[in-house]
Amino acid sequence: AARIVSVLQMKGHTECDAIAEDAMVPAKEAREILHRLHRDKYISLFDMHITRTHNTGTAIFLWDVDPSRLLKTVKNNVCSAILNLRLRRQHEVEVGKDWMDRAKEAGATEENVHEEDKKKYLAFCKGLERLDCACLQLDETLMVLTDF
Repeated sequence: AARIVSVLQMKGHTECDAIAEDAMVPAKEAREILHRLHRDKYISLFDMHITRTHNTGTAIFLWDVDPSRLLKTVKNNVCSAILNLRLRRQHEVEVGKDWMDRAKEAGATEENVHEEDKKKYLAFCKGLERLDCACLQLDETLMVLTDF
């Protein structure tokens, strides 16, 4: 898909067969990728009808990429991913509230701590840490897309 978008950026309005040839992708696969990119609003489709009848057999379909629309779509997808990560972290904290409470209590008394509880708590903390790292990476990506 990245190759197809770069071909469209270089050439402008282009037909599917020319895109497939330039991107070195089979025509059928190129069509599927183009339709997926169009559905996800990364690229636009312009159809020209040769005759007055709107027959798809006589139409010419030209694909194009608008850089501002592309950037806007990527930013929206990154923002959605950040939101999903934050919601997931919030859910994990609500589910693992018992682990956090037990860890606070265990900090005061270390006598009755089970090994399984320690392992589960460490796995819980590691999961939260991974979610935090992913959120920070996406935040940095969004900052780069917005500022540069």
